[in-house]
Amino acid sequence: MAEQKPFRVLAVISDKNSYWEQSWLTPEILLPAIEILKDKDLLEYTSEPEMRLIAKEKRQTRVFIVFDISHTSYDAAKGHLPEENKLPVSIVRLGRKLQAYPANGPIQNRINSASDGARAHYDHGIGSIPPLVTDHTLGPPMYTNLRDPSLLLR
Repeated sequence: MAEQKPFRVLAVISDKNSYWEQSWLTPEILLPAIEILKDKDLLEYTSEPEMRLIAKEKRQTRVFIVFDISHTSYDAAKGHLPEENKLPVSIVRLGRKLQAYPANGPIQNRINSASDGARAHYDHGIGSIPPLVTDHTLGPPMYTNLRDPSLLLR
């Protein structure tokens, strides 16, 4: 079996799923996502793959978790740079149904680009290290260490 190539996963956990509460509190939510990816033949490994939790975002009815698998060259100091965010992406949805599928081109670009993945690095600022956590359920998030101050005007 070939070595697992690096890729990124977006896990979307609905408040309709039994993992909803747990998903925000503990990184063990990655384990069911890994099993779903494996069941759908989107992940092959002979030993436990290296996983890195990149970002978590909580909304009223969804938790979004971005994590990398086998991405050993990841560098948080460069996570905001587009050239550092060109990984293939799979999406795992944990709702009433469990789904996993490869992201199409536009969605993959969004998850990797400044609009989502790299954006968290901009928002949390220089020196921030994953997991980058944003909770929208408590009101608009406040970022005090933006990498680019012009983002305050958005």
